[in-house]
Amino acid sequence: MTYSALQLDGLKEIMNIGGGHAATSISQLVNKPINMHVPEIKILTYQALYQQIISDDTEVYATFSQVIGDLPGAFLFVLGDQAANQLSTLMLGDSELLPELKRSALNELTNIITNSFLNAIANLVNKQLIASLPQVQYDFFGAVISSTYMALDQYDDQIMVIRNEFIYEEARLDASLFFIPQVGVLEQMLDALGI
Repeated sequence: MTYSALQLDGLKEIMNIGGGHAATSISQLVNKPINMHVPEIKILTYQALYQQIISDDTEVYATFSQVIGDLPGAFLFVLGDQAANQLSTLMLGDSELLPELKRSALNELTNIITNSFLNAIANLVNKQLIASLPQVQYDFFGAVISSTYMALDQYDDQIMVIRNEFIYEEARLDASLFFIPQVGVLEQMLDALGI
């Protein structure tokens, strides 16, 4: 799995545009400014992923949404407990939410984020993309990420991590959006950009 610096820059720009649209959608939903860091694109072993991004034994809310269409893959929106509480409270205005309400809020949030992201990418590369309804789970990050990659038939020791990180009130919001393309999809995206 090797990409040139130009190809990685092209992918980063695609993710930057998609992530920017997603951050704007979150901001509009919660009526608060949500910003985004420049996206990270790294090729990592699972061990490095757990050391550099999120520890495998960290419990997270993870919402999975499959991408259907010309560029199949999946989005995984991962939040720590505090971020899940923050965003759910911002959406629903109640700090004492029942777990079912929190899950419902996170599902709706992920649905909006992934569709905003996909619409931006679809327009950029002129492809048709649709997201399935999201499914939220609460589990260890290691279990979530490995089962997601296996579900997409990706069994390599190294994985490409495409991740957008969000900021709320000048502080890092413990929320990350991972894009996990199926094999060959990144090449199609780069071809569409002429890279």
